[in-house]
Amino acid sequence: MRFHAFRDFEDGTIIDGLGFDIVVHRRSVGTINLPSGQLIACDPLHALDTEPFALNLEPGQYPVHLLVAELRDERRNAYAVVRVGEGPVRRWEPAEMSLPAANSDQPDAPRPSLLDTLDEDPGYPVDSSLGAFMDATTAGALIDYHQIVMPEDNDFERLLLARLRKRRRAGAGYGTLDLRRDLKLPMPEGLNLIAFDAGFGPGHYPTYVGLDDDGQVVNVVTDFQVLDLRFPSFPLPAATSLDEFE
Repeated sequence: MRFHAFRDFEDGTIIDGLGFDIVVHRRSVGTINLPSGQLIACDPLHALDTEPFALNLEPGQYPVHLLVAELRDERRNAYAVVRVGEGPVRRWEPAEMSLPAANSDQPDAPRPSLLDTLDEDPGYPVDSSLGAFMDATTAGALIDYHQIVMPEDNDFERLLLARLRKRRRAGAGYGTLDLRRDLKLPMPEGLNLIAFDAGFGPGHYPTYVGLDDDGQVVNVVTDFQVLDLRFPSFPLPAATSLDEFE
């Protein structure tokens, strides 16, 4: 498995790659509310039933930003980042998903292992060209919403796509949707999601967790594989080669 180490670029950083200069733009795209502490990254239009990551995050609000690569005449979202903690990242690990709950209709059936639920590369599939971060509570509420609303009354998809189209006028798209304020759902205040264009469109995109010296989560990063480069975000020991990330 190839590991693309992540560097948290400053806005306006210029890097040399693919035979021409790439300008990296850093965009703050809002705050994600995680009332349960269970973070989900998924295709918001096709995979709301994605399992949350196996992370122990404190319930709360966390800033989200995008690193957008300007590739000659187009801009593409290269990384989507949830900033969980402070301080430098010392090591990276694949963001594994939680095991699915046992089937209540077959209580004695064995639960699948992580090897059964993960592809060769960690991450999630994207069919709609969109990725998103949200809390498991938010995803559950949206699943219920889709079960009761008629397709022609699906304000979720209509509003979300409209917000992304508006942002695309200035480059790569993103948008925030609040379940109570925007969809008028009788939900607690602050349940929201942040969606964004996924790299070059449909694909399978890996997510990594950046940990500090104490093993605490600093960043959760989805790599949209726009930059086929590896930039370590922490100093490597003198004897360490980037080949070790292969």
